[in-house]
Order: sequence, then structure tokens, then C-alpha cells
Amino acid sequence: MEDRMAKIQQAIDSFQMDAARALLREELADRPGAEAYYLASQAAVNHGQRVEFLEKALEIDPAHQMAGDELADIRRVKSGPAQAPAPRPAPPRVKLASVGKRWAAIIMDGVIVALPTMIMMNIAGAFAALETAMLSADDALIAEAFSQFQNDFIVMNLLVSAAYNLFFMTRFNGQTPGKMTLGLRAVKKNGRPLTFADALLRNVIGYTLSGMFLLGYLWALFDRESQTWHDKLAGTVVIDERAGKTI
Repeated sequence: MEDRMAKIQQAIDSFQMDAARALLREELADRPGAEAYYLASQAAVNHGQRVEFLEKALEIDPAHQMAGDELADIRRVKSGPAQAPAPRPAPPRVKLASVGKRWAAIIMDGVIVALPTMIMMNIAGAFAALETAMLSADDALIAEAFSQFQNDFIVMNLLVSAAYNLFFMTRFNGQTPGKMTLGLRAVKKNGRPLTFADALLRNVIGYTLSGMFLLGYLWALFDRESQTWHDKLAGTVVIDERAGKTI
């Protein structure tokens, strides 16, 4: 079906390889055509499988130019002396998210996280303690209570933020509500979705490193792939599924 083929191409372009492979299994079972095998080669899990799918595409349609060119390049590198590869269409390119849109998504998520943080703070009695200190009219007691409130808020916010990011980044394929709103997605550089370990490394440990004087976030302004420190730590990039620059 043309609609399914379009979805497969979109999934490959968006680095959603697991989704692409699932759709390809259906397509190859229903209609094992040359174009389906060519797309399967783009989502192959290893080099050998990629070659196998390219060969099958050419068995069905010997005139399939892209499959023929790619297979020829692979065989040239394997068997012959180094030489310039024949021109062929560029592979699908993803679009990197701008630093501005990434910051906007972070702010949106921060506002969302603040609400359950405040609720948890209220349940823990932090507001009541601060109110009691302020009613005492004792400046030293108020300053101490406010400092304690700040420390408690930071710790609670970190815990809520960690749970929030781990849940959404793993359950919604690299998207938090802020990223969903702006059409952004965090993906592994190899095209695979984030695992729980990736999300933990990136959004809990990595966020702590990037948050030091915001240096990890500012790094993305000068990085070729717009990676922050937490992206580099987890081997991820953030793509813009609507607009942006290509890699």
C-alpha cells in the first residue's frame, strides 16, 4: 500500500527504525516488491542484512538504480583498490533542532514539572513551615526557613523532573510534552529509540552536567550537530520533525 510505504519512508527519515522495521515486515509479507526491499536495506540491523535486501531488490527489479548503485559501492569498497565512488542519491537526512526551539521545549517542560513539585512540597509541609517562620517576624528564622525551602524545592524538583523525563522519553519515543508541542524528538545517533538506560544517562546524569552554569547547553551553539553535553554523554541528537537544518 502506498500509504504504508510513505509511513515507512517517514519513519526512516525520522530515525524511528523499529517502527520502520515493523511496517516493513507487514509490507514484505503482503507485497515483497523491489522498493520495499530497498527501504528494508535502509533500516537493516547490520551490514550483511543490508546487502541481502539490496540483492533481493535487484532480483525483482534489475533496473532499480539506487539499489544497484549502493550494492556496487559496497562491493567496490570490499574488493577493489580505493577509488572515488560513483555518484548516487544521498541517504535520508534528518533535521536538527535549533537551540532556540530546544530551550522553548525545556521551558515548557519546566513549567509542567513545577506543578507536581509544588504539590509534593505542600504535602511535605514545606509551605506550612515557611509560613510559620514568616509569621514569627524573626528575620533570622525567616532567612533560615527560606533557605531550607529553596533547598527542599531543588531536591524535589530534581526528583520529579527525573521521573517525568524517564517516563516520557522512554514511553513516547524520545519526546516529552514540550518536545511534542514543538515537533522535536531525541534519538540515538544510530537511529534507535532511547532505552531506559539512555534516558537515565541523558536526562538525569547528563542534565546535571549540562546545568553547571548552563555550559552544557551553551555548547550546542557551537557544536556541529547542535549537541549539548548530555547529548554527547548519551550519544543522542535532537531532531526537528517540522523544520531546521539538515545533517
